Amino acid sequence: MMKIVTMKRCVHFLRILLLLLVIVFSGCKKFLNVEPLDNLSGNNYWKSKNDVETFTKDIYRLFRVAATSNILIIQADYRCGPCKQSKSAFPARQDFTYISQNNLRKALAARADRTLAGYDPYTEWWQANVRYDMIPDWNNFYRVIQSCNILIQKLNDVPDPELTGSLKAKYNAEAVFMRALSYFFMVRLYGDVPYYTTPYNQDPLPRTDMKTVLANCIAEVEKIKNDLPWTYDDPANRAVRAMHGAALALGMHMNMWLAGFDPARKQAYYEATDRLANELEQLGEKGQGAYRLLPLSESVQLFSGRSQEGLFEIPQNFNYGELVASRVSFSFSVLHEPYRKGKPYSELVYYSQYMKKIYPESQADGRKEKWFDQYIYDETGLFQFFKFFSVYANNSEGERSSDDNFMIFRYADALLLHAEALAELGRDDEATALLNRIRQRAGAELFPAEPGGGNLKDAVYWERCRELMGEGHYFYDLVRTKKLIDPKYCYNPISYSEFIQGAWTWPISKDAMKNNPYMRLNDFWQ
Repeated sequence: MMKIVTMKRCVHFLRILLLLLVIVFSGCKKFLNVEPLDNLSGNNYWKSKNDVETFTKDIYRLFRVAATSNILIIQADYRCGPCKQSKSAFPARQDFTYISQNNLRKALAARADRTLAGYDPYTEWWQANVRYDMIPDWNNFYRVIQSCNILIQKLNDVPDPELTGSLKAKYNAEAVFMRALSYFFMVRLYGDVPYYTTPYNQDPLPRTDMKTVLANCIAEVEKIKNDLPWTYDDPANRAVRAMHGAALALGMHMNMWLAGFDPARKQAYYEATDRLANELEQLGEKGQGAYRLLPLSESVQLFSGRSQEGLFEIPQNFNYGELVASRVSFSFSVLHEPYRKGKPYSELVYYSQYMKKIYPESQADGRKEKWFDQYIYDETGLFQFFKFFSVYANNSEGERSSDDNFMIFRYADALLLHAEALAELGRDDEATALLNRIRQRAGAELFPAEPGGGNLKDAVYWERCRELMGEGHYFYDLVRTKKLIDPKYCYNPISYSEFIQGAWTWPISKDAMKNNPYMRLNDFWQ
């Protein structure tokens, strides 16, 4: 009898074990394979040049969804930053306080739920609209990556003779660029991330060291950058599709990030940045004539998009409904709401002390007049920031929204990044010349004001704060330079131990753990 019972228990155990194995292995196949295969790879699909073009355009669409369907880009302008909600903000914007103090737990926990007792539609407006809770989910970026991998694999199988070798090389280069850009965005958000380049990943993957991810991306982009055009004959494609200059700018940013996190090799990274920047400036500007700094008087053209200063940007067009995805992170929740009906004030204001530091009252700077009004130093609620409201569109309620593009990389950013690398290499004269190109364009006093005066590295840093304000660089510049732990530069610094534990990252969704025994989350946020 005992043997029979034991045998039954064994059979029962084996059945359970088999069931678990089926669940685990079937679940593993879903890991990072985030789109249904029949939507992406049908054999009847890849027949013509038009198929490739349509699929490529969808990669850009997917990236726009990943980058603009929440507050992801612009939160980097006030995280740990010198800003707060204005006294006039209504509904209340406690999220500005949470993010500026690096209190991501509260920002993520405070999710609006209309079914809960005590729901307040005013004080919780931002919870439902800004959607910080979407940022820990990296699946949207992996949708971009998977699509890029599929395009790279399928290109050579397309039989259409119109898809020439040079066109295939361009489409391949676009896919490689968009894949690297997606990894770069994720590294800045999460640190280490799973890295793969196969079209249909079915295996659970661990997180790859971010230095390895970026090194791989740098090598990949280096191979394809010459297959990208310096610009496009059709101005509708300029800067919103990958260009040679965008690949160079991405390479510069990835090298400068590595310089901060791999200090033993920082000299090599600065030199690589210098090499890429020289190619951008000597060939892109002086040789091909594709890029240039626009005069400050042409700010409208710059931020409305597709200008010669733009290197890569995310388009939005009110007439085509493209503000729907991006308005939350750009128009409603950023640094201003001056054109919303009945809201003639900013909801977020910078501390007066900070504004006076980067834009001294006694010093001329055309950006003060072009991008701000007379309340530039006011922190009570009169402060306005007009930099991106160069083009307006009216919605059905008569409110005016920005129709400008999201700037990811632009020429001024690249010049200042080059100046930073040169200053780190001790080539001060060259760095100063680049810094002063930006200041001269702005009608500002050149550096140094007096012979031998000023700290060049600091001057470049503060110029990036000044010139790129509102473009999503502020926090990442603090992180990669480790200025995030220094109260001289960061108004809400974190400690060195917190930095080491990953307090600069975003939490990763626990969904990443499903069916993946190799996954780990960011320690600091556990």
